[in-house]
Amino acid sequence: MILLRLLTWPYVRTHALRTSLTVTGIVLGIAVFVGMHTANQSVLFAFANTIEQIAGTTEIQITAGEAGFGEDVLEQVQAIPSVRVAVPVIEAIVDGRLAGEGNLLVLGIDMTGDRSLRDYDLDSAEDAIVDDPLVFLAQPDSLIVSNELADRNQLAVGSRLLLETAAGEKSFTIRGVMKPSGLATAFGGSLAIMDVYAAQQMFGRGRTFDRIDLAVAPGAKVEEVQREISSLLGPGFDVQPPASRGQQAEAMIAGYTTMVSMSSAFALFIGMFIIYQSFATAVAQRRTEIGILRALGASRSQIWRLFLAESFVLGLVGSGLGLAVGVLLAHGVASAIGGLAGDLYGVAQQATQVATNPAVLVVAALLGVLTSLVAAVIPARSAARLDPVQTLKKGSHQSFSPSESRLRLGLGAILAVCSIVCLTVADPRPVAYAGYALTIAAAILLAPVLARSLVDALRPALQWLRPVEGALAADSLIQAPRRASSSVIALMLSVAIIVAFAGMAGASYGSIMQWMDTTLNPDLFVMPSPRLDLRTTRFPAAMATEIAALPGVQRVQMFRNSRITFRGTPAMVAAIEMESVRHTARHAPVAGRAEDMYDAAAAGAGLVVSDNLAQLHRLELGHILEIPAPYGMVHLPIVGIIVDYTDQQGTVFMDRSVFLKFWQDDAVSDFRVFVTPGTRIDEVRQRIVTGYAGRRQVFVLTNDEARRYILQIANRWFGVVDVQIAIAVLVAILGIVNTLTVSITDRRREFAVLRAVGALRGQIRRTVWLEAAGIAIIGLVLGCALGAVSLRHLLDIVQRDAVGMRLDYQLPIGTMLLLLPTMVVAALAAALWPSESAVRGHLMEALEYE
Repeated sequence: MILLRLLTWPYVRTHALRTSLTVTGIVLGIAVFVGMHTANQSVLFAFANTIEQIAGTTEIQITAGEAGFGEDVLEQVQAIPSVRVAVPVIEAIVDGRLAGEGNLLVLGIDMTGDRSLRDYDLDSAEDAIVDDPLVFLAQPDSLIVSNELADRNQLAVGSRLLLETAAGEKSFTIRGVMKPSGLATAFGGSLAIMDVYAAQQMFGRGRTFDRIDLAVAPGAKVEEVQREISSLLGPGFDVQPPASRGQQAEAMIAGYTTMVSMSSAFALFIGMFIIYQSFATAVAQRRTEIGILRALGASRSQIWRLFLAESFVLGLVGSGLGLAVGVLLAHGVASAIGGLAGDLYGVAQQATQVATNPAVLVVAALLGVLTSLVAAVIPARSAARLDPVQTLKKGSHQSFSPSESRLRLGLGAILAVCSIVCLTVADPRPVAYAGYALTIAAAILLAPVLARSLVDALRPALQWLRPVEGALAADSLIQAPRRASSSVIALMLSVAIIVAFAGMAGASYGSIMQWMDTTLNPDLFVMPSPRLDLRTTRFPAAMATEIAALPGVQRVQMFRNSRITFRGTPAMVAAIEMESVRHTARHAPVAGRAEDMYDAAAAGAGLVVSDNLAQLHRLELGHILEIPAPYGMVHLPIVGIIVDYTDQQGTVFMDRSVFLKFWQDDAVSDFRVFVTPGTRIDEVRQRIVTGYAGRRQVFVLTNDEARRYILQIANRWFGVVDVQIAIAVLVAILGIVNTLTVSITDRRREFAVLRAVGALRGQIRRTVWLEAAGIAIIGLVLGCALGAVSLRHLLDIVQRDAVGMRLDYQLPIGTMLLLLPTMVVAALAAALWPSESAVRGHLMEALEYE
């Protein structure tokens, strides 16, 4: 502690900017780790909190996927003696007509029995509703809203509220306002209550319910009642406590969580390398000080403990700041992640509060301190092991001994061979991940050797630009490979991440465009909502005949999609008229013959699955799928596998006749309209809108509008890539600043001698600038090579562990070319302060330095 107080603290005060670089590495890694995980958990917490608030005293919830089930199921459940109360529920997410409100959760309930499960604590209401809930039921335009929703929009009892329904825009009367507690706080307060049978009509549900909430009779055990209901209803129903719905939501966004974890891990790893580089900088700058301490009798263990104690303190400070920045970051991205989760997975939830998980914060703090200690071990060990005479020599510590170079080359080659072997092994998955780790380790070991060769190749170009300055810059990189390699490695890793993520984004974008060209090719989409992700409102099947009769309409396809639980994880079921699709789809199956596939599927004798579902669940052509449904078990073989991005978790396509048989629900999610050749699409669109004006709410999207909507959602996903690229560029700049700072410190006397013999300040500046440009170019070359390999690993992870997308390998050549000027400019910008430090120092002090 004495050395820490006497030596470290003065150094920190004197070199505050340099010390901040060390802390920045910790802050950066911890902030991204905490921010991304906290924002992700906040969305799940908000969803679970909404479930809990809506559930009230519900002990068991019965669901059958998003499609729901018929009213006969309610009668069966209510007849069970061990069930005290069972009430139907409909949940609908509607695009509210209130400015700034966004989505509104409408809960359809049966007021006569529901009050025993949920507390409708009314702040104000019509007297008739308070006295007799039947009055509420007798008026289908009745709503009860939360106090928060009413306050935000100046609503009161008797006010009118417009909602988009299947029958068009309808006006509802607010007959009650709930107090701001319990149920009224669900979904961020954006909640409205209506009668369940009115909700059936308003949202096109026919005679179906979304779920049944129930409480068991006194003396009955919940587990036993669960088993009894499951045995009665069959495998097509989920009979679980309300909390299990939160677990389903977590499983639904598991693919996105995987990508978030990868992004956080990259940030943490890069942050660790910044810490290492910063401590290497600090050790290099204080080697003379260390030599003096050793000459005065300080032991190696004392030097070792001094740097570890310093790293521990800086780790604590950096972790604390990283936690604070991470929580602030989570506030900024939680709503964006919530919107992304809703768009991609249908988990519509407003994360109005950031849920800081203590476990995440503790783990992050421990990681910050641990990575700081680990990163300081090598520099501290290096400083402690050198004898005092060597530590007082300038520059010798920056060279690799021949034995060390041979060891690096040999070990790097061995790791590279091992990584190639692991690449050929797809399973078990830990082997594949180990291969990726070995690839990075091999690149780090080989980078200094390869950098030396690249410097030799780059030297003529540097001398061509500026003969004297270029030669000095190249000599500096050659004579101090240890110093230069640390920045080259940091830059290499940063560029590799940029190349890998840009390649993944480009491959994803290309695959989505190809899918839209070959599969998503109707001219018009007739929908109950302008948003493709909202599936709570449905159309009656009879509309298909009405639309088909309009002039200019060549073909109408009825499409119904509904999320189910498949092999314990969420997936999508899509019902469509396969015979009609045969004539419009232009894609070639990944597996199976197109003619045989459509023949079997149209006859109701087979299923078609998306390629991402097949990848995630290891499905192959001919496999028999068992899909639980409300009215039996679908037991059909896979007759075709196609590329489809309807759902990130995968889709099972079946003929509409199969869906009608096992779900007994003929409602339609949307109609796909093909226009007669030669007819103007906008004219047909107007005929559809005019035909339903005043009697049904319809939104007609053209193919271009649907494409733009899908690409808008995809761009949210690609936003994660932008964040990672921004972090990588920041790392590159910090790495170059650190390296040049060390260079200036080690070469202080050299620059002073050059100035003493007539070198101009401009020449010194240009020497530093060319050195920075050389580091940028070398790091860029090595980074692009590592990025090409990393892209292969990343595509494998996306395919097998994230979202099952089989993406084509394609190097992002455009991004790689753009990186050249970007990194060179960044390097020159990073060199501004070190170059000024080199020319502004006092000449006599520099010459007397030793």
